[in-house]
Amino acid sequence: MRYFILILSVFLIFAVETPILTVAGMNAYSVNVALLAVIYLAATSPPFGGFVTAVIVGFVADSFTPGGILGMNMEIMAILFLVTRGLAERFQVLRPLPLVGVAMVCSAVEILLVFLFSILFDRNLTQYSSVFVGALPQALSTALAGLLFIPLFRWIDGKIRGRRYTGSLLRL
Repeated sequence: MRYFILILSVFLIFAVETPILTVAGMNAYSVNVALLAVIYLAATSPPFGGFVTAVIVGFVADSFTPGGILGMNMEIMAILFLVTRGLAERFQVLRPLPLVGVAMVCSAVEILLVFLFSILFDRNLTQYSSVFVGALPQALSTALAGLLFIPLFRWIDGKIRGRRYTGSLLRL
């Protein structure tokens, strides 16, 4: 249930963010909510459940990426989950300063992986510089928005954890 609600919240944030930024003409400043959710999952989840949820969050990100290669964000989010999981075992990545640093590093790794996968799998990619031009504003906005979204994920998670259905499944 916890993972489903986190996936649903990422979907709803994407569903609200995408049209607003498109109408405002500020697509370069979009927040990569999937990346922030993967960072949160890596720091707070067991390895298997967090990994599977990170892949599903990548699928949600794929669904909001027009003209993208299906499955590319899934693979990138899986890789970033494993990297962030390794970092989360060494230090607390959800503190404000480490969170901004980890979000910047993960954004840079994500942009490099998008570039690499686009070269390998997208034959229509002709402007390589366009991949990097929009990367810096998005990385900065994602890192700073992490200070808002991680507490949101923590609040949602706190509301869900510990709530178990105690009634009988078979009511007679």
